[in-house]
Amino acid sequence: MANADGPNGMLTLVCITCGNEMFFDAKPPAKSTCTKCGGTVFRSFFTPITPDEATESMLEETARTITFDGGSPDSTAGDIRDLNNP
Repeated sequence: MANADGPNGMLTLVCITCGNEMFFDAKPPAKSTCTKCGGTVFRSFFTPITPDEATESMLEETARTITFDGGSPDSTAGDIRDLNNP
């Protein structure tokens, strides 16, 4: 879905020089300058904030199970033994 300012979501600009992140939930300025190093080259990532089937599916497929009483459900006793032996 889009509004007058563009698609609904969060735009993240990551400075190539220093890694500083800048976040925009509305239209970013035409020319962005890093507030940390003054760089002008960025890698951009857009995260939609409206739920859709593709986003929900990706989250379900990449979710990790967290339990307080055990290890990873994908690990075996042999995997743990290998980690303890240098």
